[in-house]
Amino acid sequence: MMLSLMKGRTCFPAPARTGCGLGLATGALAGLVALSVSAADAKPGVDSRADEMLKRMSECLVQARFFSVSVEVWQDLQLGSGQRIQAGRSIELQVRRPNRLRAEVHSLRHNRELLYDGKALTLFNRVQNLYGTVHATGALDEAMDLACERFGITLPLEDFIRSDPRKDLLQKVTSGADLGTVNVMGVACEHLAFSQTNIDWQVWIENGPRAVPRKFVITYKDEPESPQFTAIFSDWDFTTNLPDFVFQFEPPPGASQIKVKEMRAANQAHKTEAK
Repeated sequence: MMLSLMKGRTCFPAPARTGCGLGLATGALAGLVALSVSAADAKPGVDSRADEMLKRMSECLVQARFFSVSVEVWQDLQLGSGQRIQAGRSIELQVRRPNRLRAEVHSLRHNRELLYDGKALTLFNRVQNLYGTVHATGALDEAMDLACERFGITLPLEDFIRSDPRKDLLQKVTSGADLGTVNVMGVACEHLAFSQTNIDWQVWIENGPRAVPRKFVITYKDEPESPQFTAIFSDWDFTTNLPDFVFQFEPPPGASQIKVKEMRAANQAHKTEAK
């Protein structure tokens, strides 16, 4: 049996289907001065203001040694009957750089947890009381790449956790613009809109000492009726310390360990059989 998480990768989550699983500081950037984007770093088709705001957000998240945030996610999906609905879930995300991560994902039917302690990735299904652990080392980027490539696991809201969110988010962008200032849950934010071949995405970045994302929307243009993924960020915390035990997994009473299937090995075996 394989523990199931949210799938999809830039690491934008894929359009939801019924049965989907988990699947998202003292060094924080201070001040209101916009960071300039050099000509070498500029992305063709993206206006300079949008690029500057995205860079401010990226540096805010990267320079923070640790942070916690709550995220409410809404995702369009289609039932077997053909009816389209919205499914919701909440994510509690805790990050400590360079190599600690905890994500708890809750919905009406699912309650899952993912932890990375610098030595292993652990996936825990609270409803079924099952968990799987895979060996992983290195910084967060390396652990997330390993999880995605070898096990098909995409971590919740991965693009905002990486060492250079701006670079990761702009990787396939063809155009981008700053649409101006709007309020998100009473917080003044810059509304940025970007386009790629198969998706459009938007991010609302707080205008303030910390340029954190407050809202994130993906529109899947190549899917029927263009379904959307929406994430609302709240309760950003850059001051509460996150000690090692936060990221360590202790199996609860009665929990059973199961094997997490390695996709790379399975795919290679399939290719060998095909020959």
